[in-house]
Amino acid sequence: MAIYSIIRLLMKFLKALIPSVILKVIRPIYHGAVALMADYYFDEPSKELTVIGITGTAGKSTTTQMLSKMLNTAGKKCGFITTVSFSDGNSEEINKHGLSMPGGWLLQKQLKEMLKNGCKFAVVECTSEGLAQNRHLGIDFDYALFTNLSPAHTQAHNGWENYKTAKGKLFAAVGISQTGIAKKTIAANLDDESAEYFLAFPAAQKLGVSFFGKTSAICNKVYQASKTEKGFILGQTDFLVHLLGEFNKYNAALSVVAAESLGVSLEDCQKALVELKVIPGRMEEIENSKGFRVFVDYGCEPVSFTAALKAAAALPHQKLIHVFGSTGGHRDSQKRFLFGQASAGLANQIIITNDDVYDSDPEKIAKDIEAGVKLAYSKEHIANSCKIILDRREAIQYALAIAKQGDLVLITGKGSEQFLVLPGNSRIVWDDRSVVKELLSNKKI
Repeated sequence: MAIYSIIRLLMKFLKALIPSVILKVIRPIYHGAVALMADYYFDEPSKELTVIGITGTAGKSTTTQMLSKMLNTAGKKCGFITTVSFSDGNSEEINKHGLSMPGGWLLQKQLKEMLKNGCKFAVVECTSEGLAQNRHLGIDFDYALFTNLSPAHTQAHNGWENYKTAKGKLFAAVGISQTGIAKKTIAANLDDESAEYFLAFPAAQKLGVSFFGKTSAICNKVYQASKTEKGFILGQTDFLVHLLGEFNKYNAALSVVAAESLGVSLEDCQKALVELKVIPGRMEEIENSKGFRVFVDYGCEPVSFTAALKAAAALPHQKLIHVFGSTGGHRDSQKRFLFGQASAGLANQIIITNDDVYDSDPEKIAKDIEAGVKLAYSKEHIANSCKIILDRREAIQYALAIAKQGDLVLITGKGSEQFLVLPGNSRIVWDDRSVVKELLSNKKI
């Protein structure tokens, strides 16, 4: 471990000296080397586990936890690694690292812990940035699951094709892997137009699932599902999904397909979904006695942001109050306008605030979001229904203060993340859910 600490300190020193253009070339080499070194240091733990990687623009964390729950319900001990939390098979802890997909050293260390605790399965959330930087190298993936794909991080990846190619690295890894317990498998949401791209990678078994009768000539098996009011039917089994949003029906169906191919009965899948009632920071309701409802969601990309809004708008409410900013700083500036447009289309009251701004100008971010709102709102409407409060605590407090009986407050962007990056890249301890609970306990609200 001392070796890794020295490498990290050296890299930190070099980052301050090396131009960003060169750093972008070096990063994948550095992270890949660290990942391979960690795999060797921890005795190649993935070779003794069935490792399932999950990628896509949205739904990765939820699908990861759904599948893990199904495997554990069936007695197939499983750990997981997600944006939300980590499980070593015995206990679960919130993700405080600030990385959806940790660096290779931490990834391998966590896989080793799962193995020591008797896990036979590991489900790993794989992000485009993590895959592009080769943090996955050394992991012997047995399964790769694709949720969906929409424009996100395109500025960071220099375009849509690079973004898609980065995601494809997970599927390439499945084809390359030679060892492992399970038959090498790819499973995909066929209702997404990018499904065929990911299914085209080499694998012994290819599975698909669709709610709209889609098929695929390259799939060994296609599962046809049909939506119900509170879930979906797959085969002859009726699945209840407690988690809000139509998108979670897709996440659940893909999880069922993967779980069944791993030997989990549909009955155990059904039981697991019934028991899964909340995922931290994913349309998580903060209970209160004020007469209005409050939800906290991650929703940091246009597709998940809009999905959270639609899920909230579908619930009974008098007025929908939306608090949000735009994470990513200068790396994803285009989505600021998209966020403003999307919120204006569904929310009655908009409160623009800070998210993780890094080294960008928070006022510029807020004004860009407001520009998106203006595309949908009239000048008079925006004056009455859109407010900028850059201090996130003050913004949340204002939203709670103006909420009335029957209203719904939606706070997006951070979910269960345990930090907030302020202007100048200063990081503070933060949890939207804790802040909401603290403010709700104030008698003035």
